[in-house]
Amino acid sequence: MGVNGIYGLSGSGIDVESMVKVGMMGKQKEYDKMAQKYTKNEWTKAAYLELNSSITTFNMSTLSQYKMSASMNAKTAETTSSAIKVTANASAPVMSHQVEVTEMSSAAYVIGSPVNRIREDASSTSIELKDMLFNELTYDESDETYGYKLSDDDILTTVKGTDKAIEFTITDGTANNKDTKSATISFTFEEVYKGVTMNDLASKINAAGTNIRAIYDSVQDRFSMYNSHGGEDNIISLTMGEDYTGGLGTNVYAGSVAANLFNAMNLQQTKDGELTGDKLEFSGAGENDSIAGTDGQIKVDGIEYKTTDNKVTVNGITYTAISKTLSDDGVTTAPVSVSVTQDVDSIVDKVKSFVEDYNKLLAGLYEKYDEKPESGYEPLTQSQKDNMKEEQITKWEEKAQKGLLYHDKTLSKIIGEMRSAINTPIENLEGKYNSAYSIGIGTTGLKGQLTLNEDKLRAALADDPNAVYNVFAKLDDTQKDAKGNVIDNPDGNGIAQRLGDILSTATKDIKSRAGSSTDVTEDSDLNTLLRQLQTKMSNFKKMMTSFENALYKKYDSMESTLAKLGTQLNFVMGGNQ
Repeated sequence: MGVNGIYGLSGSGIDVESMVKVGMMGKQKEYDKMAQKYTKNEWTKAAYLELNSSITTFNMSTLSQYKMSASMNAKTAETTSSAIKVTANASAPVMSHQVEVTEMSSAAYVIGSPVNRIREDASSTSIELKDMLFNELTYDESDETYGYKLSDDDILTTVKGTDKAIEFTITDGTANNKDTKSATISFTFEEVYKGVTMNDLASKINAAGTNIRAIYDSVQDRFSMYNSHGGEDNIISLTMGEDYTGGLGTNVYAGSVAANLFNAMNLQQTKDGELTGDKLEFSGAGENDSIAGTDGQIKVDGIEYKTTDNKVTVNGITYTAISKTLSDDGVTTAPVSVSVTQDVDSIVDKVKSFVEDYNKLLAGLYEKYDEKPESGYEPLTQSQKDNMKEEQITKWEEKAQKGLLYHDKTLSKIIGEMRSAINTPIENLEGKYNSAYSIGIGTTGLKGQLTLNEDKLRAALADDPNAVYNVFAKLDDTQKDAKGNVIDNPDGNGIAQRLGDILSTATKDIKSRAGSSTDVTEDSDLNTLLRQLQTKMSNFKKMMTSFENALYKKYDSMESTLAKLGTQLNFVMGGNQ
């Protein structure tokens, strides 16, 4: 259908639709070429993004481990005693040490006896605070007040629901402990009457923001508290609140009630698996009592170190005390031996992994670089797709997408710089181990795949324990400007550091070429080209519509003229008969 309706009914014999279609063929071919160019550049962009993803993953995840001393200069520590656990980091010197645990540190920890319930008719398994706090607790709906008795002999005292039934303050450190934190804990009469429990009390202490943790064991009916930090400056300190005059002008014994509760818990200090006999005890409101942890002492090579967590790190070695280091008599303490050695097997395994990871990345880059385009396979036009099955389209496009990065300059640069990073000796590195080759890493074939001579690597480590770490992870700081600032000197850096810099630059180059996402509005060479093609195709499409309309008008006029001539001819022919 054209601009003027249905054609071919005049009897002129003209097939307008076919003539317009033929007339549009040239324009459609021009548009298809633009669309194919757009698709090919879109595929190229996607290929770059895939490449950038693999490079970024290698650089950010895989390569980072080969820059760390913990990986490339691993040490192992062993001890002659189960009383000490030792670990060594890469900075630990290879040598032996004498270690003695003279005192174990402990955390402040108290555990109670079954709780006494004041309320006479309370169940022995009740966990509600009101049964521990009051002999009687009532509620008067008429004036919304509460009444309480501390003992059977007391007169019922009337209070408001918002008055504090119990109040105390917890503190987790001594005055000279800069990390000391305190919190005030309280429950109102309304809360207690409605059934807050010993578990609620423990939860409120745990949520108070201090290092003190509370537990109520309902099976054993025991309340316990501990400080999550050890040492004598980390404590469990309880200060009972003050008694006061409540909202109705009556006496409220919030501090005394708190003192009664904690005394009823019978909280005793436990240390080294035994009760020490020290208790948290309170004579009444405003009273304070505390239990402290103890400091430990670990002696390393004759020097004593205080510890609050039975752990100390000296010269890259962490010593964790499990128990005192005892002499043969089982009573007095005595030093034990700790030896630090290089973990050669671990380092060798890391170098093997590097060789495998590097080869995998390089092979992937060469695969894209060497892949030639398939001759005769261009992106399909829409009309071609309309005449093909889905399976045929998929197979065609697989071939059409081959060779998109064939001999690509960006890829060539990355490959060349990666190979140079391996082959170039490291400047300003003293000694004979100043290159990948010197520690057993070589190359083979035309595409620079790495090989490893394990015997040569182990010999280098035996001769110089720092050889592998320096070759991989050294950062050169010898080059400085006039102001003393370090100047980047790639030739002075280790091979892992060099590769990191190379691949970081590569991701920037690829981003400049193709962007970092599928969004074509981002600044990059290919995105600019794709946007230009989008505009060109849109404008060309509008021109095609105008051209098509013009053809319909042209053939419409022609058909009308022929129709008129046919009518006149029929009239003349009819008039002569």
